[in-house]
Amino acid sequence: MYKLIALVSAVAAMLVLVAVASAAPPDRWTFTDQYSYVATDCGFPVSVEGVFTSRGIDTSLATGTGTMELHQSDVATATAKGVTLRTNVHYTIFVTIVDGVPAEAKHVGLLDSITRPNGEHLFFRTGQAVYEVVFDPDLGYYVDGPQITRHGIRDDFDLAELCAAFG
Repeated sequence: MYKLIALVSAVAAMLVLVAVASAAPPDRWTFTDQYSYVATDCGFPVSVEGVFTSRGIDTSLATGTGTMELHQSDVATATAKGVTLRTNVHYTIFVTIVDGVPAEAKHVGLLDSITRPNGEHLFFRTGQAVYEVVFDPDLGYYVDGPQITRHGIRDDFDLAELCAAFG
């Protein structure tokens, strides 16, 4: 599941880099990625399939200062041992850009949601999380850095609990 969260952050960071590299009027785009992979974190294979979508608008392109909005969703299933867990998240990231450099990222909405087959939440995180944005030289783009503030409901992700949910 951490791969899934890392994918979302990496895609958002790539979009930040692309938008900052240009000096043009506000830009709008949609990025969709269908993905599938087999996770082995549980000690048995878990098939993951999903669709990540990011719709963005960047108001900083003309002046180098402004906000980029990334309206994102990730809908996926994770299946193992005949049990399917569902992920269905929808949130917006407001990236503050100053002098052409991303400075802060505010994530707002349903940030994480993994449910059991009966609809019961296994992992649930909603509200607002604000991060400093930092450049990762190994990846070559900007990513969420240290968390500044956090408000809302936050379950702690428990890999053992996730693996046990598959039976």
